[in-house]
Amino acid sequence: MFEINARAGSAIVYIALGGFLVVQAASALGGSTSGRMPLRWPLFLLPLFPVFVVAGQAIASNPGSLPWLFPFVNAAMVSIPSLSIAALVAWRYSRAHPFAWPVSWREWTTGFVYGAVGATSAAIVINTSYILLMGELLIRRNGLGQLPFDVAITELPRRWGIFLDVSTLSFAGPLDEEFWKGMVVAFFFFRRGGAARCFMWGVLAGTGFNLLETFSNSLGVVSPDALADQTIGQQWWWFAVARSGTAAMHGLAAGLAALGFYGLFRRTPRYLIGFASSLLLHGTWNLLVYAVWGDLMFSRQGPDSTALDVLGLAGMVALFAGSLAMLWVLSGALRDEWPAPIYRLLGMLPAPASPPETRPAPAERRAPEISVA
Repeated sequence: MFEINARAGSAIVYIALGGFLVVQAASALGGSTSGRMPLRWPLFLLPLFPVFVVAGQAIASNPGSLPWLFPFVNAAMVSIPSLSIAALVAWRYSRAHPFAWPVSWREWTTGFVYGAVGATSAAIVINTSYILLMGELLIRRNGLGQLPFDVAITELPRRWGIFLDVSTLSFAGPLDEEFWKGMVVAFFFFRRGGAARCFMWGVLAGTGFNLLETFSNSLGVVSPDALADQTIGQQWWWFAVARSGTAAMHGLAAGLAALGFYGLFRRTPRYLIGFASSLLLHGTWNLLVYAVWGDLMFSRQGPDSTALDVLGLAGMVALFAGSLAMLWVLSGALRDEWPAPIYRLLGMLPAPASPPETRPAPAERRAPEISVA
């Protein structure tokens, strides 16, 4: 089942993403316009998510049953949270900005696919380079250079092993990933988006990033080692639910990073805090994940404590709920600085509200003057 899922699942995900990108690129090069994208379909898609989670867990628990069906179930589980959040944020933006350019198929899909393919590719290279360089430095510093790299990092002194893990997860990783996700604002510079639209672009890139990252991680969940061990394979449902939380986190963090880039490019300093906020959000989420599964990551020297497991899980649930709330609020509360020029040209903008008419106060009655001779 692992080989079937890896090959068939990769074909489903990459052909879908690449197919959308090729179609949009071809239509743009051909000079054709892109129509408005309908954005209410998550209302029909989201109820199917728990169905796919239950079905996927049943197949993962019995790898010999319906192995050819699992890649389709896994792809649906991977896709639904990310696609739904991206569409709902775009819908909220459209409702809050009736005089903005409609969100088109080309804009929505290219922003999403950039996050899935472009941002992840750059992030993988830089994240891998960091952990290799920092790991090699720590290995040589502690006299373990004679061992293979993957063995040597597990033999590091515990404090250095934890330093390698945490610096990768909560510093280098978030900095690298949020930079490339927020850069969608620079790549879409020709559209001259306002603050609210740049936030939406960031959410598109962040949710696309989450889709491909979740798919890559899902391959290991049903690997032969995991299924033989009967630990992770039996908890596929937990992986599916947890990754829906990362869809909200990645979407919000990338939206905030995009606001930071908007503030940088438009010289609006108050928005620069968005990038710092994205790093804090992403780093905190990864730290909570490390509190739960730190003993399985990189150096394998992280904590293994029931108290930390409970604290980490509670923190992830709270961060997931807070991320959903912030996505909903910001996508409706942020405002672009100007409407689409076509509406102004056609005179379709609503007239500015005029102040209420004020009547002059009646003249004060004066008592008649009486002259005294």
